[in-house]
Amino acid sequence: MPAPSIEFYNAAVDAIQAGRLDEALIAAENSLTENPKDPETWQLYAIILNALGRPEEARKAVGKLEQIGLGEADGFLMKASEAASSGDLTAVICHYESALETGGGRPEIHSGYALALMENGMADEALAAARKAVSLAPEDARANYALGHVLRLREEKHEALAALTKAVTAEPDLMLAVYEQGMLLVDEDRLEEALENFSRYLKTHPGDPGARQAMEGIHYRMRPETR
Repeated sequence: MPAPSIEFYNAAVDAIQAGRLDEALIAAENSLTENPKDPETWQLYAIILNALGRPEEARKAVGKLEQIGLGEADGFLMKASEAASSGDLTAVICHYESALETGGGRPEIHSGYALALMENGMADEALAAARKAVSLAPEDARANYALGHVLRLREEKHEALAALTKAVTAEPDLMLAVYEQGMLLVDEDRLEEALENFSRYLKTHPGDPGARQAMEGIHYRMRPETR
């Protein structure tokens, strides 16, 4: 995806994760303005429209996606995203596995599969999928984020921090990685660095209670009497 649209694309993904669909829609539209031929953004746009209960517009977005060129693997990824929006994790995993059969060399499929497996409590399988994603694209931000996320939830914090740091270095606007890196920096008592992470995160997610609570905890721990 060309650089001009990546900030908007990431903002749309973050907004979806936070349940702010109207904000996600605006970000996706801004991304398409910057890069109207990006299939990933059209795919995301269709998913958001479906989630907002606007199926006719979603169908038009899918039509545009087909004009640009929707491969077989991308079709399964879209089905996985639709299943995720309805909370059907079993279907999500099945669609990812179908996508892997036709596009197994693509790191984003393995990283998405890893996140889905982890959400479904399949930690060992998730770790294997995340490591595969990173092996295919060692510098890729989302592959490293998936690995870091899985490792953090497995309590393998040192390696998790290394992976998340790599993700943030590769893509500084990947706010999910910034947030989770901040959590691990707190665990390592690297409070000044963690504070910077949560400050950055709150600039794009000002109402996030978890980040605000983390900031308050850091400020408390930095008080002289608590050191």
